[in-house]
Amino acid sequence: MIRYCERTEPGWFAEPLNTVTGLAYLVASWQAWKQLEPARWQEEWDLHLLAGLIALVGVSSMLLHASGAAWLVWPAVTAVAAFAAAYWSAFLFRVPRFRLMGLAVTWLLTLGGLLLFYLLVPGAMAGSSLSYLPVLIALLAAIVLAGRVDRRLSRDLVLAAILFGFALVVRALDLVLCEWAVVGTHWLWHLLTAGLLFVLVDGLLRHVRLREAQDANDAG
Repeated sequence: MIRYCERTEPGWFAEPLNTVTGLAYLVASWQAWKQLEPARWQEEWDLHLLAGLIALVGVSSMLLHASGAAWLVWPAVTAVAAFAAAYWSAFLFRVPRFRLMGLAVTWLLTLGGLLLFYLLVPGAMAGSSLSYLPVLIALLAAIVLAGRVDRRLSRDLVLAAILFGFALVVRALDLVLCEWAVVGTHWLWHLLTAGLLFVLVDGLLRHVRLREAQDANDAG
């Protein structure tokens, strides 16, 4: 049985609040999707992918918490990892405008850093909140990279980092505060990270629109 404060027994629907708050990801996905132009999906397939992956995170989260099946942790983790990888790639391509060599070198450094982190930090691979720290580090790196190109995007990323910081705290406190908060705090993790994912995609989309307008003006 997976361990969350709200779950006191095995079986279906033992975590109603954790399950229902997974809908926040679907709302975030829909809000991001509405801003995209269907006719331009070939040019913006990466942005469409990101919006779709937010929905996938929500569906996998709801299935996990509704069923309590331990094996469903893996689809949920995979969905989050897929979004993180897709966003990092889209960000590097869209903001500093890295091409093949730049992307390859940056991803090589990223994977090396991840491997080193998980080797050196005890418990990071055990599903604890520590396992998400590399994402926060990547967000801080993105803030620096965006600050040289688009200050508005950089501010959006600062907001995302703050949301993620709070989210990591409430995720870590779920079992710690279980005696005082019967439903725990994991449901807040869902709400905060759903907001975080929307801020990330919304900020990147706004940046893309701004860059397009700037490029059009330069061409004219």
